Amino acid sequence: MELVDTLISIGGVALTIAVAWWLGRGRARTALDAHQAMAVAEEALVGFEAERAFVDAGGRGALVAGRDGRAALLKAHGDHWTARVVPPGTHATRDGADLIVALPEVMFGAVRLSVGDGAAQDLAAKIGS
Repeated sequence: MELVDTLISIGGVALTIAVAWWLGRGRARTALDAHQAMAVAEEALVGFEAERAFVDAGGRGALVAGRDGRAALLKAHGDHWTARVVPPGTHATRDGADLIVALPEVMFGAVRLSVGDGAAQDLAAKIGS
């Protein structure tokens, strides 16, 4: 009887995986590029006009500079992108060529962007001020 219960459980898990795949939940999100990052920031944040985007080398996130001096941080959330305004005084550090931005919104989490050594240093200085 235990064997039957085990096989039924395995079948249930396999069925759940198959249904999730069929619904498209397992599809990969496309990598972000500069143009898309600016469009996402402008769409997600009211009144935000993007000027320049610093995109992670792997396309997993971006920091978008706005025309009004504000900045937007983008990160993957499931199969779409989430954007937040980076408030003044936000904690930003660099780790080699990576920029690590930790917003005060704890649930958003820290975002690590591989943007290159020079850009990481410049952006960390600008965000942290």
